[in-house]
Parts: sequence; structure tokens; C-alpha cells
Amino acid sequence: MTEEEEQALLGELDAEDWGTVREAVELAGDWLRTRQVDDLLRVELASRLLRLSSHPKWEVRKAVAHAVLFLRHDAFHAVVARIVEDENAWVREAARKTVQRREGLTRADIHGDNRGDAILGLLSALETRYGLRARRAALNVADHLHHRFVREAYHEIVRIIAPLDASLLNLENELAGVPGVPDHTLLHVRRAQARVRLITEFLDNLRDFTTEMPAEFTVEALLPIVTEAVELGLSHIDRPAANIDVRHAVDESLKLEANRSRLLQALINIIVNAVEACTDRTGPGVLTISAQPQTDTHIKIAIADNGCGMSEEAVRDCTQLYSTGKQGGMGFGLPLAKKIIEIDHRGTLLIESRKEVGTTATIVLPMEQVRSED
Repeated sequence: MTEEEEQALLGELDAEDWGTVREAVELAGDWLRTRQVDDLLRVELASRLLRLSSHPKWEVRKAVAHAVLFLRHDAFHAVVARIVEDENAWVREAARKTVQRREGLTRADIHGDNRGDAILGLLSALETRYGLRARRAALNVADHLHHRFVREAYHEIVRIIAPLDASLLNLENELAGVPGVPDHTLLHVRRAQARVRLITEFLDNLRDFTTEMPAEFTVEALLPIVTEAVELGLSHIDRPAANIDVRHAVDESLKLEANRSRLLQALINIIVNAVEACTDRTGPGVLTISAQPQTDTHIKIAIADNGCGMSEEAVRDCTQLYSTGKQGGMGFGLPLAKKIIEIDHRGTLLIESRKEVGTTATIVLPMEQVRSED
């Protein structure tokens, strides 16, 4: 797209004629879905879509509800918060559909390949032909089969490797008591034990990733969750974290509806990545955690470090399943955090980073969960 096209679109979004505005909103939605929109234009579109979510014409508000589906910006939540309780039933329904479809978009992001886009296309075609209930039913069946496969595979593999781990431990103990056994023989046994532990950890992570979110949410104070996440995150690090200065500014009054254990897991995963990035640099590391209301309906949490940072490609890949830039990593931490935040809690996770400068993870969560209507 050219700069002239961008300026023309922004001008039409600011037009007085509501018909022109509606068409411009629809075009903006198409751009967000099919084109590479740079950060500057995304900010401009987000600002206008947020303003237009209060437009006096319901036709414009409905178009906004559809257009924001592919909006990768914090304003997504502010728009949805306005229109999900709109006075017009058509607008409310469009907003609720967008919230539900956003989950599919997040799943495609996590898997990070063309198959995700293809699946979204098939689901959209299914909905067009048979309705939203058919789309939901297909997703539910797919999730059920996927989770069942993972559960059964997990138990079968664990049934095999558990006695293997015990046998290796017995072998190590027996060899250690035999005079003249070469050191490299014991080393091979210990390496085999490490491989078994790696497989077990991989399976545990895969099981956690496919665990379905319990339906129950409770009102939770954010500060205790953040405090516990920091303590547990630091305890996960094999290398000393004493050289890391942890600072957090979280208002004690901040509360939200959440599944505490799952949200805690997401924050731990992000904090572990931040601390590991700090331990990979020379000099003192700084981990800063802040939280504040973003709007009347959403909380914004920022977790920033001054660690080694990531390249643009690494930032794109870091929330995709099985993608990892860390030696010994398995690529579950940030994808699991993204799933918990975006699918389970209907929030957003944004990762920004610069090499040799540091990384910031920005989380936006609703204070109250939007209940879907079947």
C-alpha cells in the first residue's frame, strides 16, 4: 500500500458522511486482515476505530466490531468493552462473534504456520454455510480430540519411561560401587538420565499446554499474584539470580476476574524468560514489573528487563509453539503464556524487544470476563 492510500483511508475514517465512514471501516478491517500494516498505521487505525466505536450510527459501530478482529493493538479491548454491551442487538452480536473468533486467531498465531491460516479459512467457510453454532461445534470437537490424544499419549509414554528412569538410577548406583568402572561409562548413564528427564519435562509442558481452562473465575487481587510469580520465577532459574534487581509497582487496589493458578503460570513463564535474559548479559540485571488500569475495564501489566534482547525474527517466533532461541529450551513457556492470557482470559500479550537493550512483555487483561452466549 502506498502512503497516499493510507492517508486517503485515514481521511475517510474521519469523514462526516456515515456511509463513507462505514465503507472505510470495512476497508480498514480488510487491510488489517490481508496486508502487512506497519506500527505507525496500526496506531492510527486503532485510534480511529476506538473513536468510531461510539459513533451515533449503529451500522458504523457494527462495522467496527468486525474490523477489529485482526487489530493487534491494546485498543482492541477498549473497543470490545464499548460495543459488547451496545444498545443495538446487531452490534452486540457482532462484538461477541469477534471475541470468539479472536481465540481462533490466537491459536493460529501460536502454531505459527500456514496451516493455522488454512484452518481459520475452513472455519469461516463452515460458519458462512452452516452458521456460528457449526463453527463452535467443529472447534469443540477438534479441541476434544486433540486433548484426548495428548492425554493418552502422555500416559502411554510415561508408562514406558518411568521404569526406564528407575533402571538407569539403579544402574548408576551399581556401577558407582564397582571398582575400576571408567568415568566415561558413568557419564553416559547420567546423560541417558538427563535425556529421560528432558522427555518427561517435554511431556509435562505439552500436557499443560493442552489443559482446558476451568470455567470458574474468581475475583483476585493482582499484587499477591505478581509477588508470588516473581518468587517462583526466580526459583526456577538454575543460575544465580542474586545479581538481578527486581522492581515492581503494582497498586494494591487492582483486582480482576481470573483463574489464579493459570494466570500465575503465565506470569511465571514470562518472568523466567526475563530473568534468563538478564543472566545472559554482563553487569547487573534489572527486572521491572508495573501494573495500572488501562481503561475502566482493563488492566495493563508490563514486565520489562534489560537483558540481551531479541532480533525482530526472534520476537515474531517467540510465542509460537516449539520455537525457542534458548539452549535446552523446548518452546513452551511463552506460547503457554499467550494461550492463558489470550484464549483463557481474553486478553492480549505483546512482546517488544531490542538486541542488547532488553525486552518488554505487555499484558492487557479485562477486569471482568465477557460471558459468551451460545
